[in-house]
Amino acid sequence: MTTPSVMDFRREIAARMDVRDWSRAAAAAAACRAAWPTETAGWLLGSFVALLIDRKNEALALIDGGLAARPDDFECQLHRAECLWTLGRSGDAITAAEAAIAAASSNAAALTAVGLFFNHAAQYERAVAVFDRAIAAAPRDPELRSHRAAAQRFLGNFEQAAADYEAVLELNPMEVEALKARGELQRQSAEHNSVAALEAALARNPTDAEYAAPLHFALAKSHEDLGDYQASWRHVRAGNGLERTRLRYDVRRDVRMMQSIVGQFPALEPLAADTTGESPIFVVGLPRTGTTLLERILGSHSQVHSGGELAVLFEAIGGVIARTRPPVDLEIDEYAALLGRMDGAELAAEYLARVRPWRGDRPRFSDKQLTNFFYCALILRAFPNARILHLTRQPLAACYAVFKTRFTRGFSFSYELGELADFYIGYREMMAHWQRILPGRILDVAYEDIVRSQEATTRMVLDYCGLPFEAACLDFHSAAGAVTTASSVQVRQPVYDSSLEQWRHYAEGLRPLRERLEAAGIAVD
Repeated sequence: MTTPSVMDFRREIAARMDVRDWSRAAAAAAACRAAWPTETAGWLLGSFVALLIDRKNEALALIDGGLAARPDDFECQLHRAECLWTLGRSGDAITAAEAAIAAASSNAAALTAVGLFFNHAAQYERAVAVFDRAIAAAPRDPELRSHRAAAQRFLGNFEQAAADYEAVLELNPMEVEALKARGELQRQSAEHNSVAALEAALARNPTDAEYAAPLHFALAKSHEDLGDYQASWRHVRAGNGLERTRLRYDVRRDVRMMQSIVGQFPALEPLAADTTGESPIFVVGLPRTGTTLLERILGSHSQVHSGGELAVLFEAIGGVIARTRPPVDLEIDEYAALLGRMDGAELAAEYLARVRPWRGDRPRFSDKQLTNFFYCALILRAFPNARILHLTRQPLAACYAVFKTRFTRGFSFSYELGELADFYIGYREMMAHWQRILPGRILDVAYEDIVRSQEATTRMVLDYCGLPFEAACLDFHSAAGAVTTASSVQVRQPVYDSSLEQWRHYAEGLRPLRERLEAAGIAVD
């Protein structure tokens, strides 16, 4: 019988992975290693499968076997960095990724892969350096310029980011994301604006959602800067309408999820003994309500490391559930019931294991995954000494800020006013329930208070977190550290109040949303 070739094994493993048949994919990878021990395919693909089913140590051992066969193999070196990262060995992972740079040599695609790994690891200065090398190897590749521009933007290097976006547009004048990003980096003025370029791009394909929606959002921002609020609202509505057509989403599922989780935590439960010695700080709420601003204030404190928007709690919950049953395809009520019964100490251990790469080396750390508001009771069950900061904002100001933003991921409720209203109402009811059953454990922080009374509000937040006041927290806009959210430009500036009343320019357009909120008993004025 003829031994299958390496390519045959690759095809079989890929086919098994496509249908999530992990056991047969792993068996095929093992067969490939047995037949072709000096080829990297069986080792590398076996390691991929092991990572996908959360067998991190096995994944590392397999990739080390591939490197024993081929020490200079670039794919294996970079994948080893990924394995180390998932194991929480962030320093070793960075070292492994830097070693992969030598194997990448002047191959632009390989260098790009390393740069993207550094982006994922929030090592943006390293990412920029690698993208520099990739661009030197492929100077006319606009995608490379866009990658470097994004990293520069996260770092607050807006002039360098703008220069890269200009270079992208020289190579491709109709590059949508570059056109949009260029306008976001600075306030548009009558003398210097991107309106004509954006309109010219939009005229090329005005009905394609993926192409036209970002242009509408960019035009809305430009017209708002220029004070033409009627035109801005027209583009906000058009951009949201197009973006909504791209999504398969039912807001009723999100509302049902909130209600079902609340039903599993009906009353105050005594806090268990702390098993971790950790006091993480969770920043929760809706997007565009000042959460990034507050995270920057906290991260300017010498004792707090800003972890950023982490999916770790959700993943840790899935990891705990997976020990007893597959976490996929759970019905809403079944998922909520599992949360209600979940052991806090087990969840805490799982969370800390997964958060390790983002933990930093300061005594305290923050986790700014906004939708962790779903899990406030569970957070305190796992971490009795946790602090939960809930950002609030005037309802129409909050909803307008969400509605005018095109998010890169998540927040599918934000593109239709009725769905936005329904989600907002569900969120407010959920937070009201948490405040009832967790009295004194969640601190509401109003965005307006941060803006109008920065020092007093900062002192209140630090006191709640058990931290001494540090003046550096008032100078957050000068702090080092990357910002990857939609507020990446704004939080590099001192506090300003011009956005507090911006929604009033669109009061008539927001009237249907206002009526829905008021009918639900939410005070708007």
